[in-house]
Amino acid sequence: MLIVAVALAALIMAGGIVDVLRLGRDRFGAAGRRRWHWVLLIIYSGPLGVLLYAAAVRPQVVHPERYAE
Repeated sequence: MLIVAVALAALIMAGGIVDVLRLGRDRFGAAGRRRWHWVLLIIYSGPLGVLLYAAAVRPQVVHPERYAE
């Protein structure tokens, strides 16, 4: 059971890192974010980092026009 949980956490982290890297550096810059910060956050905090990225940052990077001032 522990092996399954660790494998699932690793898959979630890998998916989050791939998503961060798939979006261009220019898109993160336009949103006022740094891509490498989020890669490191995901690596160090695991699936919680992916959840934070998906909820707080990804919408701003994918749809910056919604968050423009």
